[in-house]
Amino acid sequence: MSQISDLVELLERGDVFYNIQGGSPEEALRAFAKVVRVPKPLERKALADALVEREGLATTAIGEGFAIPHPRQRMLQDEAQAFVAVGYLDSPIPWNSPDGKPVSLIFLVVSANSENHLSVLSRIASLASDQKFREFMAKKPEKSKLIEYLRAKEG
Repeated sequence: MSQISDLVELLERGDVFYNIQGGSPEEALRAFAKVVRVPKPLERKALADALVEREGLATTAIGEGFAIPHPRQRMLQDEAQAFVAVGYLDSPIPWNSPDGKPVSLIFLVVSANSENHLSVLSRIASLASDQKFREFMAKKPEKSKLIEYLRAKEG
């Protein structure tokens, strides 16, 4: 499977969320963890705590208004439960981004193994460096449109 196919599969298990509240990365991550659908037995609080802990080690902001928060440790036992969720922040937040730009878009990555995890992080970072992708994401597409866009990009 290609990296795009992997990302599409993970997005199909995740979702797109809008108007995530928060005045800081920690607040936004905790708010996002409250609305994202998590597979059992993962608990929302454990996910939120893991995201905040990881963010404390080094920023997950990658520039151009994007952040890719992810737990440092494996949170899932089964890769079939892994997911990517997209969250649009209610308003941009300073996030210690390399380019100094505030974050307005989060790609949350939760996976069960480090190989897939790193591949997905790399793919999202690559997409975020593409001006056309950033313009597309600025339109705040719904999940089906995002998946359609990624499949077309793959083809």
